Amino acid sequence: MGTLARKSRGFAGERIIEVPKQTVDKCRTMPLVNSLFITRMGFYPKALHHYYQRPVGISQVILLYCTDGQGWLQLPTGRRIVQAGEVVLIAPGVAHSYGADAANPWTIYWFHFSGSRCQESISALLDHRNEGQPTIRVPYSDERIRLFDRIFDTFLSGYGTSNLLYANLTLPFFLASFIRPDDFQKALPSNVPTSPTSQAIIFMQQNLSRSVTLDNIAQSVHLSTSFFCRKFKQDTGYAPIEYFNHLRIQKACQLLHFSNLRINEVASQLGIDDPFYFSRLFKKQMGVSPVDYRKSEGIQRG
Repeated sequence: MGTLARKSRGFAGERIIEVPKQTVDKCRTMPLVNSLFITRMGFYPKALHHYYQRPVGISQVILLYCTDGQGWLQLPTGRRIVQAGEVVLIAPGVAHSYGADAANPWTIYWFHFSGSRCQESISALLDHRNEGQPTIRVPYSDERIRLFDRIFDTFLSGYGTSNLLYANLTLPFFLASFIRPDDFQKALPSNVPTSPTSQAIIFMQQNLSRSVTLDNIAQSVHLSTSFFCRKFKQDTGYAPIEYFNHLRIQKACQLLHFSNLRINEVASQLGIDDPFYFSRLFKKQMGVSPVDYRKSEGIQRG
């Protein structure tokens, strides 16, 4: 792909979601979200040495929202400084590079998204706010950040159909905050999980480093194993252990991005003693082995 990349060893407090390939493929078949859906997202605070160069662009839209500090953006049309309060939108297939300012590095919230209408959607957003320019300026909004966190936490709890619908249908609302930023100050409703399925997912998240069994999960929500299995699959579309493995691999992606742990150490962090089984599980979900993922994706920062 001719991609050159350079990064720091990490930014304290950084977070990233890498949507598995099979889940991205599923989104392409879902009528409510196939026109616009998230493939990656993250948050980099005070991202000193953050830098990326893509000589031929990528197939997704890139959105960078700078909330502090500053950085720069290089497009074929020229170079510009990106300051706090600016949103950068880069269309698919456009050569670009960007990075943090060395003296005052930016803090950014970012998305990669795809879909049959993603380019048209972003073009409409830019035309509406900024007459086709690659950046939009907006006032800071706590509600916008809470909405980002809600999308992130939804993905963090797994890739069931309801989660995919909720997170991806929330994305247009997030984008709408850049169109009418002055109106985007209303409190968002709370989202307290109360169902047995939601409680089970919390239990899974809290025990990613253990070798959890189906009985363990069912007991955590005080249901029989057979009834729990039926209910969980009805709510999420996944068997409980399959869902748990999705959460494990999402955690593995974060460890591969943000740590120097060896592959067997990453597996151990997830309660998996057999690194070969871990590699097979990872490749099944992500489409590449952990080693290849770290080489090709682990150095990419936004």
